Amino acid sequence: MNEKVLARAERVFGAPVDRHEKGSAMTLIRQESDAQREKSAKLRALRLAREAEEVKAAPPAPRAAAKRTVKRGRS
Repeated sequence: MNEKVLARAERVFGAPVDRHEKGSAMTLIRQESDAQREKSAKLRALRLAREAEEVKAAPPAPRAAAKRTVKRGRS
């Protein structure tokens, strides 16, 4: 086709738009879902790192003394 015809058609009808993806609800839902998944992964990594630090910093628990059993005879 002629360049003039194409330019005139674009002025009249506008540039072609991918209507199914540009403003569709599925695209917006997918973007929000991806953002939430990324944020959750980041927070999970931070939580695991914090818990690992806490385990390293905690002193070992003291061992409990062995229980003595008292034998009671008949009175």
